[in-house]
Amino acid sequence: MESEKKISGKSPIIPLFPLPTTVFYPNTSLPLHIFEPRYRNMVEDTLNGKGEIGIILLKPGWESDYQGAPEIMTTGCVGKIERHSKLPEGKYNILLSGLYRFRILNEIRGKIYRQAEVEFLKEINDQDLTTETSPIKEQLIRVMQLYLKNIPDGTKIEQTLDLENCRKLTEFVDKLTHQFDLPVNKMQEFLEQQDVQKRANSLHSLIEFKNQLIQISKNMKDKKVDFSMN
Repeated sequence: MESEKKISGKSPIIPLFPLPTTVFYPNTSLPLHIFEPRYRNMVEDTLNGKGEIGIILLKPGWESDYQGAPEIMTTGCVGKIERHSKLPEGKYNILLSGLYRFRILNEIRGKIYRQAEVEFLKEINDQDLTTETSPIKEQLIRVMQLYLKNIPDGTKIEQTLDLENCRKLTEFVDKLTHQFDLPVNKMQEFLEQQDVQKRANSLHSLIEFKNQLIQISKNMKDKKVDFSMN
């Protein structure tokens, strides 16, 4: 695979696109509207190159130095530009397809946008879902289906996930995590965890807990006493 080949080679240099509230995962898609001059330039260079961009989360407090180089996390996700359209004034709409996790080794100067030398991170304890049975996969499907029944657009989200066609456990878990309602810091924590089994178990616990809270809320509403006639 292309990602395995790159992991075994020398450290590549990729453009960085820091975002304040978005954590990107492999095996997911991310639409972006590019309007700042430095990032318009980044997209132009990327389209003339390998077509890959590193999405990375800004650390809290980024607002005071956004036009400069505010602090960023060290782990992000590389995405490949699958589709793009150039708009008036040089702006772009692009669609990224998540490829693999990366860790920043060293930031590189020389462009108006940020770049870094990175290492691509291996998925540990992954599982081939086409040849092996996976108890955690079945457990996750059950709790996620229950969760989706209780949120707006749950049926639509389930169809979009297409979980039965995931070939690897990492693909399955990344897609679920991407769709689950988690705080940004927890999303980043999942991105940084290379052990797929640990990610799967943690996600199962979080979804199960959310389902319990939903059920408690329902029970409280059902038992609510109407005192208006007293």
